[in-house]
Amino acid sequence: MASNDEPSRIDQVFADPRWVEEALTAAAADAIDQHRRAGVPLVVVRDGRIDHVPADRLAPDVDTLLRDADFETERTATELIAWFEERRSAINGCLMANKPALLHQGRFKKFYEELYPFALWVGHVYAHRQDVVCRLNSSASADSDYDAVVKDSATDPPTVTYVQLTTTTFDRNESLRMKRFLKGEVVSAHGPPDELEWLAKEEMLKGTFERIELAVQRKSRFSYGPNYVLVVCFDDFMWFGTDDDRAALTSFVTARLPSWGLNVATLYIVGISGRTFLSFPTSPR
Repeated sequence: MASNDEPSRIDQVFADPRWVEEALTAAAADAIDQHRRAGVPLVVVRDGRIDHVPADRLAPDVDTLLRDADFETERTATELIAWFEERRSAINGCLMANKPALLHQGRFKKFYEELYPFALWVGHVYAHRQDVVCRLNSSASADSDYDAVVKDSATDPPTVTYVQLTTTTFDRNESLRMKRFLKGEVVSAHGPPDELEWLAKEEMLKGTFERIELAVQRKSRFSYGPNYVLVVCFDDFMWFGTDDDRAALTSFVTARLPSWGLNVATLYIVGISGRTFLSFPTSPR
């Protein structure tokens, strides 16, 4: 434990079993990949017997990790969250998916930029609800002005909420950073991708708030309505999450919200880590 009573990095890792599970999954995937490249089978235990299995049989096909129909399937809130977590674990455990996933290529773009924030939001608002069904917008209705839709059967008649999704976590800088990372270069976690520097906490907060504001302003140009909500996802992983951080973000959004002129019922700010969740009711124009 750090001297200021703040949890250390290792404390945070062991406090969240998901990180341990992801590390074990990644280690297993790495072992499979090394055996596949060397042409050496893996030794596994099946039904109490030792067996030698070709690594290719255990290495998942990247194209099967995500299908177009998966995104459009209507699921209960509980089912959506479970499917999202299962697919995220599968992607993290597939070394061959590293590049397209980190660069948000193909279906991974929809997964990380739409499904990821949607699943986080559903988890906060409708966790464990079997009477709520939700899905992303289908390709058949791609011209509709919503990214996802939720139907809550607990009301009579059922309440339908249209969801606009946007994220500040992946931009040109992040794309360049990931490309350099995939080449084996050392890159900074934050800041310009071509510079190795530590940003002060104040600078990181300021930059994060500015990106959130820009994302909201882009959405404020459109007219939605009282049955719409806007979900803005931002990167709060490993650096954001104290009471002071949340208070600063709340103060910033509360002060700026009237000037943004959003035509939605509620603005939600969701952290990509799943820890941060803030809601700001607004009055549609």
